[in-house]
Amino acid sequence: MTDTNGIRTRPDRGVAADLGTLAGLGRTLGIRRLAELVQSMPGWAAVLSIWGAGRAVSTLWLAAVWPLIGRDQPAGAIRGNDHGFLSFLTSWDGQYYEQISVHGYPTVLPIDGAGHVLPNAWAFLPAFPFVVRMLTASTGLPFQFGAPLVATVAGLLAAALLYLVVRERGGRSAALWATLFFCIGPISFLLEVGYAESMFLALVFGSLLAIQRRQYGVLAILGIVAAFTRPGGLAIPLTLAVVTLVRLRDARRLRASGGRVLALIPPREWVAIVTSGAAMTLAGFSWPLIAARVTGVSSAYLQTEMSWWVGFVGRVPFIPMAPWFYNAGRWLGIGGILLVLMLIAAYVVWLSRRSTRELGVVPVTFSAAYALYIFAVSLPMASTPRLLMPLAPLFGSRELVSRPWARWTMVIGALVGQPVCIAVLWLLGPP
Repeated sequence: MTDTNGIRTRPDRGVAADLGTLAGLGRTLGIRRLAELVQSMPGWAAVLSIWGAGRAVSTLWLAAVWPLIGRDQPAGAIRGNDHGFLSFLTSWDGQYYEQISVHGYPTVLPIDGAGHVLPNAWAFLPAFPFVVRMLTASTGLPFQFGAPLVATVAGLLAAALLYLVVRERGGRSAALWATLFFCIGPISFLLEVGYAESMFLALVFGSLLAIQRRQYGVLAILGIVAAFTRPGGLAIPLTLAVVTLVRLRDARRLRASGGRVLALIPPREWVAIVTSGAAMTLAGFSWPLIAARVTGVSSAYLQTEMSWWVGFVGRVPFIPMAPWFYNAGRWLGIGGILLVLMLIAAYVVWLSRRSTRELGVVPVTFSAAYALYIFAVSLPMASTPRLLMPLAPLFGSRELVSRPWARWTMVIGALVGQPVCIAVLWLLGPP
């Protein structure tokens, strides 16, 4: 079977036939009938159903863990005496977003007795808390309600856009499975708490879809807002640049006999590509400059980010590409460094596999660019799993969606892993 892009694929049996592999269990629990219902729905309705089921599961687990906060959650997780469920959903980093939403950013950096910068709000970008501020100011809702509401709606948009991105080359069945893995995954509860993750994911997936469809005006808007939502937005213009180079390479192959290669990309499109890429790149580098301007400290943003590193690697100089080796070397010695190298090699192999490349040049290029950014500038810690959520288009790989054992390993791992992650990452320490 060949899809519209010329990629040979296995017949798209659909989610109903896939779930039917567990025939006995399906007959007992009605899973087959439910799957058939989802498969028969329009794409938007199927995504809405999957997202709704995921949010129901996450909400139940969060509600189950919530009564434990008075006994088990560290005192710094929630400031003040309000330990209600909404405060629980906006704890940890959500408190910094609340500070930004209500009071803005500090003009003076907090420092300890030795003059070192302490963790502060400059590590968190403004788009999400300012959107929450617009909602709360116009409706009178408290931040504890507005932030999870914005995050939850953005999570729905992220799921829908992920479905469209994967469907572009992977087909409907792969897109639905990828959306399911995304919505019920071990850390999918972050799609409804007071964090910026779901908003960033919606902007990233929307940007990838815009690149696929060559809608550069839309891309510029989404990419610029993404740059002010979460770190990592620079991977979007890098993806655009690589995709454009791939188009030129393919054009050279088609025009091996001679002729102007640039003619295959109309001048107006070239202007749109260059303009949108430059605007997104400028936005991606703007926040450290803004922090320096407001605080009067040239390295305000870098020092703020690295203030979270102290408990893991002490005070070390920032060297790009070194943070993962810092942490692995400190805790595991030479074995840790070798482990990092093995992870890098395994990821490169995964991206190079034909089954992954079948997803298309845009998702694969972004997955490489974003992973490079995370590896270059971030320190592996409890927050790393959520930082990797933008790699969700890889869930549509044929290696995961065409084999029943792989699909059900993912589903079972997600359902079992989510309560563990909520207990460990949300109750005992910040994700």
